[in-house]
Amino acid sequence: MPSIVRFNDLEASWNTRQARQPGYMRWLVTWVGGPAEYINTNPDDAIESTQCAVGMMYLPRGQRQAGKHTHGVTEVYIVLRGQLEGFDASGHPHRSGPMDCTYIPAGCPHGVRNCGLDDVVLIWVHDGIERNDAAVYYADDHPFGDVPPIKLVRFADLEAAFPEPDAREPGTMRWSVNWVGGFAGSVDPNPDSAVRNDKISIGMTVLEPGNSIPRAARRVTRLYLVVEGQLITKLENTNTCLGYLDGLHVPAGEAVALRNNGPSLLRLLWVDCQPIQSGISAPN
Repeated sequence: MPSIVRFNDLEASWNTRQARQPGYMRWLVTWVGGPAEYINTNPDDAIESTQCAVGMMYLPRGQRQAGKHTHGVTEVYIVLRGQLEGFDASGHPHRSGPMDCTYIPAGCPHGVRNCGLDDVVLIWVHDGIERNDAAVYYADDHPFGDVPPIKLVRFADLEAAFPEPDAREPGTMRWSVNWVGGFAGSVDPNPDSAVRNDKISIGMTVLEPGNSIPRAARRVTRLYLVVEGQLITKLENTNTCLGYLDGLHVPAGEAVALRNNGPSLLRLLWVDCQPIQSGISAPN
């Protein structure tokens, strides 16, 4: 069944490396995470998955991550607020602002800092699950060999598309973009601009007031995050409202209708992944 993960129910975690030390302060929450012993800062409230993980990092102004680190999975950042500067193995900076995407392949050394005057709020997505403390940390001056580079996908380079059924019809009008795509069964509005990934797709759908997304089942598991406005959906025959940073998890094969009664714009960031298979154990 579809389920809701309320942002207000997710307690901030300060357990990442040096997260309580001034200069490196940051906190995390998780909407979708791995089982026990895998990354999941909110195991009592988050959706458990063996396919992917989705969370948020809050990086106050003046703060950064300590050194550089690597993951065994691909990590993707979507900036919701603030200005972020990232560094890869070459030491070259990569700057991104609101709605820009930083794509960090598995094994790519990276670190980020808040380079603006506002706190940074970013969504992070892993295209698999990773054990706690599996990330490897390095000093800033550590030399690296041949490693994959960071890729940037800027929101300004993504053209609005209308790939969904009835997306151009009044009452169900909506447009979409995606930063990461290529995953079979998922929507791919920007095939020429998005980074290709065969495990996850990440995008955003925008509804003006008075418009809806019709009830329809998908072949993929999708997490919707409300990043602006208010979402209304019907669960168990009851209208339910979701606000800022609330999540709606829709397993593959399930159908929900979504609507925006306004008066504000509704922006839904979505993450698609393979259907979560019950009874399948986490990777070793």
